Amino acid sequence: MGILTWLKSKGFHVSYVLQPLDVDDAVGVEKLRALVDHLEIVQRPSDGWGGSKIFFREAYRRFEKKFLPGRVAKWLRYAFRRAVRTNRAVNEIWGGDVGGDGHIDRWYWSATSKAVQREVRIKRPLAVITEYALLSKCLENLPPSSLKIIDTVEVFFRNRDRFHTEGLVAPFVCTPESEQVALRRGDVLVAIQKNDANVLQDLFPEKRVITLPHTFPQAPRSAAKPVTGTILYVGSSNPYNVHGLRQFLDQAWPSIVKDVPNVTLRIVGGIPRVGSAHGHEVIHVGQVSSEELAREYQTAHVVINPQVAGTGLKIKCVEALSASCPLVMNRAAADGLEHGEGTAFLVARDWPEFVDHVVKVLTDDVLRHELAVKARRFAEEMFSADATFSELERVLSEHLSALNRASQSNNTGNLS
Repeated sequence: MGILTWLKSKGFHVSYVLQPLDVDDAVGVEKLRALVDHLEIVQRPSDGWGGSKIFFREAYRRFEKKFLPGRVAKWLRYAFRRAVRTNRAVNEIWGGDVGGDGHIDRWYWSATSKAVQREVRIKRPLAVITEYALLSKCLENLPPSSLKIIDTVEVFFRNRDRFHTEGLVAPFVCTPESEQVALRRGDVLVAIQKNDANVLQDLFPEKRVITLPHTFPQAPRSAAKPVTGTILYVGSSNPYNVHGLRQFLDQAWPSIVKDVPNVTLRIVGGIPRVGSAHGHEVIHVGQVSSEELAREYQTAHVVINPQVAGTGLKIKCVEALSASCPLVMNRAAADGLEHGEGTAFLVARDWPEFVDHVVKVLTDDVLRHELAVKARRFAEEMFSADATFSELERVLSEHLSALNRASQSNNTGNLS
């Protein structure tokens, strides 16, 4: 919600059209409602079939998880998706390709466009911003006075081949061709990091491409001292995290335990248990509050990001650097952060080097202190609100100036 907070701080009136997903919970929605001036929640297409469908869908999910063998459940889900795909009425309700061939517009609901167009007609906004290209179809048929901005967050086509690695089943979001069709709908494309921005600018030289990395508040300096031998890993349950942590436990962890016998690995977040030959030294903390996460960072001797694949900007790296933590990562995790390599954090080319970096930070207090100081400096340079939103502020200011000039010109013409 960083961009919304920034827009409000600059005096913008913010209307938000939410196309809810399964991950949108009531607490998050209420936080969003308190932050914006107007919130409209688009009705789910399934809601048009009656609340009973939602009830039976949730009941089936619980039943499937408890009773059905994996192969049977998989077949039933496939059969249901096939039935939906061939139902013309359902396709009309969704407005996209439901469960179809991977076109990006299958994520979009036609009701979302209607809500956006209604809001634009009433409010005549300076800009309309979509989060991800997945919902960019709602930018079609908007007036030129509203700048059309796509906050890509992730550029999926860039990573599809780069991050194909053995043992990782990465989620398939959309076809590269359909994503590029979606991106052409925007006047301004927002990348979350410089490498994504370079790819977008090469592909769309006629577009305005800006960079808006994740903003994260600087953690206050704490008197808490790191607990000797504590390695911290923070991650959600996405497949990149699961794969990377499993690789770390298999390829690096045994050597680290051998070199630093009192070492402890703390795993924080929603990532599931992935197993370890040294389970007594691995603590699965689970989900924590923001305050508890801050304490985890303050007491970590070193933070790791062992991802060997991934997309966008690695938010766990942003958090660790902003908390002044010594950080060790693989090459994929450093995507978009390269100019901090070797100073603000350490990057490993392979697992033996990963082990070497971690052991050095655990055993060398001077190195740990240097990394902590430079991590904070790097975070201030990269992720402060002023640095993060400077390009977006310039784009909005220029568009507003252009609209004012056009209005003045029209008034002059009317007077003459």
